[in-house]
Amino acid sequence: MDRLSGGRIFFILLTGTLFFTAYLPAFEILVEKWQNSEEYSHAFLTLPLLVYMVWRKKDELAETTPRFCGAGLLLILLSTVSYLFSLLTQVPTFISLSLYFTLAGLLIFLGGIQAVRLLFTPLVLLLILIPVPEQLYIKVTFPLQLKVSQVSELLLELSGVPILREGNVMHAPGKSFEVVEACSGMRSIITLFTLSLIMGYFMLKTRVAKILLLMSSIPIAIAVNIVRVSSMILLYHFFQLDLSEGFLHTATGLLVFALAFAMLLLVHRVLEYGEMR
Repeated sequence: MDRLSGGRIFFILLTGTLFFTAYLPAFEILVEKWQNSEEYSHAFLTLPLLVYMVWRKKDELAETTPRFCGAGLLLILLSTVSYLFSLLTQVPTFISLSLYFTLAGLLIFLGGIQAVRLLFTPLVLLLILIPVPEQLYIKVTFPLQLKVSQVSELLLELSGVPILREGNVMHAPGKSFEVVEACSGMRSIITLFTLSLIMGYFMLKTRVAKILLLMSSIPIAIAVNIVRVSSMILLYHFFQLDLSEGFLHTATGLLVFALAFAMLLLVHRVLEYGEMR
C-alpha cells in the first residue's frame, strides 16, 4: 500500500511538472491578462483560495481509485491538439481554454467523474478566471450599458431631474454623463459572481442555497451600478458635486462595491437562515 501511494505521488508530481512546463505560455498569458485587466485583477486573490479548496479535498482525492478513464484521455488529446493550434494562431482565449480542458481531462483520466464532483467548485472558479474574448465582452457589455442608462433615466425623471438620454449618454442641465463600460455592471458581475461562488462554497451547505446566492450576484451587480449612475447625476444636479472623474469617482466605485457586498451578505444570511430552518 505504501509503495502504491509512493508511486502515485511520484506519478502526480511528474505529470504536474510536465504539464506546467508544456503550458507555461498559457500561464504567462493568463497572468498578463490578470495584471492588465481591472475586470480580472481579483484573480491574484482568488487563485490562492482555489488552491486551498483543492488542498481541503486531498484526503478524499487520495481515496479515489485510479480510473485511467478513456473519456479523460480523449479530452486530453483533443485539448492538446487545440493548444498546439492555438499557439500557432496566438488566440489567448483558446490557449487558456486548452489549458483548462487539459487539466480537466487529466482529472477525469486519473480520478474519473468522482474526482470532478469533488473539485467541481474549484473547476468552475478556474473557468471564471479565464478572460472572455474582447469582442464577446463588448457585445455583452453594451446592452447592459443601455439598460443601466434606461433605468437610471426613469429614476431621475421620477426624482424631478430633467434628463435627456441618447443611447448611453445622459444629458443633465449643465453636464453630460456617459455610462461607460465600467458602469455597465459587467465588471461587478464578474467580481460578485466569483465572490458569491466562494462564499457559497465555504459558508452554505445545500446546493440550492449556493445556486441562489450565485444567481443573486447578477441582479445585485446591475442594481448597484444603476444606483451609482443615478446618484452621480442627482448629486451634480442638486449640489453641483461632480463625481464623474478623479478621486471622488474612484471612491464612489468603492462605496458601490461595498453596497453590493453588503447586499450579497444579506442574501447569504437569508439563505443561511433557511438552511437552519
